[in-house]
Amino acid sequence: MVLPAYVGALDRKDRRETALITGASSGIGLDLAQFMAPDFDLIITARNQTELEKISRELEAQHGNHVHVVPADLAQAEAPQEIFAEIERRGLPVDVLINNAGFGAYGLFAEGDLQQELEMIQVNIAALTALTKLALPGMLKRKRGKIMNVASTAGFQPGPLMAVYYATKAYVIMFSEAIANELKGSGVTVTLRMNSKAAA
Repeated sequence: MVLPAYVGALDRKDRRETALITGASSGIGLDLAQFMAPDFDLIITARNQTELEKISRELEAQHGNHVHVVPADLAQAEAPQEIFAEIERRGLPVDVLINNAGFGAYGLFAEGDLQQELEMIQVNIAALTALTKLALPGMLKRKRGKIMNVASTAGFQPGPLMAVYYATKAYVIMFSEAIANELKGSGVTVTLRMNSKAAA
């Protein structure tokens, strides 16, 4: 797996910087948590609290960092606000935001499950957008921060039999490129991690 060069190169000055990783209980999100644990404190979120707590214990034991568990279901519209409310309650900064959570589904759009497709849009688009919006004020105030959005090569083309998934990843690419341009000179950067698989 190719990881962005900036991940291990941030200036930590007086404290470890803190990275919020969504979808951290498995797959790419877990890989990123393991990769970043030697150098960062982490806030990990996903639906499976038991698995998150297991990962937290393992990473803290191995690396001596702090790994904060904030379980949430990003298919629920209120989840991003709840995550940040809990982060603020604990007095934690978000120096790095990794919007990794996402899922896809296969089949004819006309025959697909509407609720599943709406949840896909909520996770892949709405939650990513909300978390980015919520993280940015603190980053801009500190004049530094990193946002990484996990997209896919699927976002560069239409995807018959995965129409909604491909469309959501197109949004992630266009959104990320637009705000990266807006944030030039602010100290906050936006990076895309391109997943070449059909479902992120």
